[in-house]
Amino acid sequence: MNKINVDKSIQRAKSGGTFNFFKTKFIGVEKEIYNFELIFSLESLNPFKTVQGGMIASALDEVTSISVNILTKDMFLPSSTDIHISYHRPLKSGKVLGTAKIIKLGKTIVSVEGRLYSDPGKLAATALHTAVLIKTSEIDIKKVR
Repeated sequence: MNKINVDKSIQRAKSGGTFNFFKTKFIGVEKEIYNFELIFSLESLNPFKTVQGGMIASALDEVTSISVNILTKDMFLPSSTDIHISYHRPLKSGKVLGTAKIIKLGKTIVSVEGRLYSDPGKLAATALHTAVLIKTSEIDIKKVR
């Protein structure tokens, strides 16, 4: 994995609001698993004082999508067709570990598994994310217009 390609993908991710909202940090890749640190702020809590389910889904979408962009050397971004979330335990505000593993990268579709772990390292949520691959060159042209 080339640092220039990773930096390009992270810069692209920073152009969206969720990267900054979760204070996302790319940690690295180990054994084909992309690792991220995210922070759930007090604004992401529900009335039970745990992280709201939609925020968890958004964080999983973020780490899986960035991972696809890194793997494809910023040539593609995933456009979700399905994201299935399973919630295993509540999350509190603060740091979490987010991971992503590309299950299958095809010519037009990608399937990715995402996971969120609480600070003590307990599995809190999992995702199976399927998406159509969109060329970043097409996205960049639309931005210019």
